[in-house]
Amino acid sequence: MSIEDIPPEIRWEIAARVSSNLARGYSSALRQVMNEKIVKMEEIIWAEGGKQMKNIASSLELPAETAPEVNDTWLTVASIIIPGIKSEVKDSSLNKVVDKITHCSMYSEQKNLGLPLQDVCKICRVFNKNAVESLNPDYTQNFTKRICRGDDYCESVVELKKFKIKYYGPFLTLMGGTAQFFI
Repeated sequence: MSIEDIPPEIRWEIAARVSSNLARGYSSALRQVMNEKIVKMEEIIWAEGGKQMKNIASSLELPAETAPEVNDTWLTVASIIIPGIKSEVKDSSLNKVVDKITHCSMYSEQKNLGLPLQDVCKICRVFNKNAVESLNPDYTQNFTKRICRGDDYCESVVELKKFKIKYYGPFLTLMGGTAQFFI
């Protein structure tokens, strides 16, 4: 059999799974030596990985202006990086999308390898939050339910960030800047 006899999508799936497992293997080995220091290091690495989603989305010319666009682009690129994610939209508006994720390949692979499941929760959270915020800094992402914490599915919320406005007499402060406000 030649490599050409294997369909490209099968080769891609195998390569992605092996790459992902290799990273988790390194993580497991380092954790045995470095304990808690590796957890913080992994979070930093996965956060930086999430930030790279913007580059991939831009190269594919995927939109990310509204919550539905940010959500669709995030899930599309995430499915390239981590194949096997299955999700459905539960609720959607211009500024907020709620997804139900019924299968997470990161969780499944972590479980199959016998690695600690709480580790995948931490890196998943930091990766996805940074990914969404790289696509559009006005939006953020969080999970309200998580398979890795014992829920039946993950529930992801992509929404417009809430800005805090403070009023100080004749001044209005928004995100650290000050503007004159007249009543």
